[in-house]
Amino acid sequence: MNNGNEMPILGLGTWGATKDYAIIENVHVDEVSDKGRTKPNEMEAVVANAIDVGFRHIDTAPLHKNEKEIGVALNKQIQEKKVQRDELFIVSKLWNTFHGPDDVLCGCKESLEKLGLDYLDMYLMHTPMGFKPGDDLFPIKKGKVSFSDADYVCTWQAMEDLVKQDLCRNIGISNFNIKQIERLLKQATIIPQTHQIEAHPYLMQKELISFCKYNDICITAYAPLGSPARPWAGKDTKNILLKNSTVLDIAMRHKKTPAQILLRYQIQLGHAAIPKSGTCENMQNNFNIFEFELHPEDMQNLDSLDYGMRLFKFAG
Repeated sequence: MNNGNEMPILGLGTWGATKDYAIIENVHVDEVSDKGRTKPNEMEAVVANAIDVGFRHIDTAPLHKNEKEIGVALNKQIQEKKVQRDELFIVSKLWNTFHGPDDVLCGCKESLEKLGLDYLDMYLMHTPMGFKPGDDLFPIKKGKVSFSDADYVCTWQAMEDLVKQDLCRNIGISNFNIKQIERLLKQATIIPQTHQIEAHPYLMQKELISFCKYNDICITAYAPLGSPARPWAGKDTKNILLKNSTVLDIAMRHKKTPAQILLRYQIQLGHAAIPKSGTCENMQNNFNIFEFELHPEDMQNLDSLDYGMRLFKFAG
């Protein structure tokens, strides 16, 4: 990264949409299924399996509602000497209700307490948008999310203080657009180490990615497999990236799974990727992507799938 620190290029995503997310996807909560969600009581086994497979980069957030369970799992693995703390790269995020500069420290400490950790390896501003502070993830007033007047630049400056206090080793952003990053960079003393964005062949965000790389901000791709189990997808099976004929053809030729092809694609683009997986077999397959390469023609064919299909609309 731009500060000389290293981040494992492949991580474990732990997001499993809660019904809160229905608010930002404009669907009724009753339409949000539990399909694809990892239940809190299953998270310990998921993290243990991931560490056994070789994952060291674990991504979470207050929105995921699983920091406490992940913390229990991580600390158990450390206590059993299956992994050392300094071998792990733990990522969490500042939620929108903590955007006030005086609230940033509280938001960070809340995540650290739930995770049972002394520091975070990466702390991201989850979005550039601040919500009214309070206990609700999505404070609602008259049927709409209640925004605060917090300026994300001031929020960032408070996050810089977290680095000085050794609470975070690295800090970054998520779901920002180019104009927002430009404004941030003009006043930042710490350049964001990474920008975590939705990125997959259906939505490559090439202009945004080029801008970030020009400014020495590395990319972390969330939903690199196209988030096939996103709950609001319902019964819609169209445009499932893992079943795309181009992806399937490339997978067949390389004798790999479609998921391995999509993850290898991100790696060859120079992006970190955080796929979600609940089964040991899928984790193992996802991790085994470093012993083959996609051909230039494969990369071009995957590039050609981009048609701007955004799966997560809650973005800056």
